[in-house]
Amino acid sequence: MMTSQVAILFPVVLFWLMLIVQYGLWWNSKQVANAAAASAVDAARVETGTSRSGEDAASSYLSQTGNLSSVSIVVTREPTVVSVEVRGNAPQLVPGFSWGVTARSEAPVERFVPEDER
Repeated sequence: MMTSQVAILFPVVLFWLMLIVQYGLWWNSKQVANAAAASAVDAARVETGTSRSGEDAASSYLSQTGNLSSVSIVVTREPTVVSVEVRGNAPQLVPGFSWGVTARSEAPVERFVPEDER
């Protein structure tokens, strides 16, 4: 009787452990995407920054971490604001579960304001 209970419960316990590890992988991927979006905003918001410099900064950051797949980086630089969206997929440990992450960051564009206009 005891052996049959272990035979039934053991796969369930292993599945729950895999789900816990999968959640940890997703959480780490979310933090990486947030940091990449912040890096892109920092690069694109300077006075001489461009959308391309923001994309390059995010790509550089993501290439160093290497845990997101199917990455998409969209940087929008308008006259007064820069916004970035980073999308990707977390590593997949549990078959059948696809865990995507999305990170957004936004900041005003830095600009020079003469002293008499402050």
